[in-house]
Amino acid sequence: MTAAAAQDPLLDPSAWRIANDTVMGGVSSSRVERRGEALRFSGEVRLEFNGGFASMRRPFDPAPDGDAAGFVVHARGDGNRYRLRVYTRDPATGAENWFAYYAAFDTRAGEVTRAELRWPQFAASFRGRQVAAPSIRFADVAGIGVMITKADHRDGRGPFAIELLRIEPLPR
Repeated sequence: MTAAAAQDPLLDPSAWRIANDTVMGGVSSSRVERRGEALRFSGEVRLEFNGGFASMRRPFDPAPDGDAAGFVVHARGDGNRYRLRVYTRDPATGAENWFAYYAAFDTRAGEVTRAELRWPQFAASFRGRQVAAPSIRFADVAGIGVMITKADHRDGRGPFAIELLRIEPLPR
């Protein structure tokens, strides 16, 4: 394991929380674990009981004086499309917003890919539906997540596995 990967707090599996379609009666499953230099997110997307997504999320605290144009995801994929989700707080109240933003990125089976996801690529959504929301400000980011949905899975359902090598702010 490289020193950078060993110290990257975004790759600490204990910081991530699973949130699958089971919150709505579905039966998809997932897990997160450390695999060498990577954080592995894997499981199975299932469609029973109107299911169809698996996700994980964690808090993110941007540097107080930092700024970013988005995020960069370095991952070894399985050929599925994934979504990087960004959770924000209301700048006036500090409370987490009721919606999240997402941008999709493609992976290639067994290959490491680098996806630059800029703020204009992110769409705001709530429970799978797009909503109107202000533009993302890096200072308001409260958390990040990774999700796979039935629409993003190459077969519409089934097993998935992605190894995240790094998730980092995209410099302006």
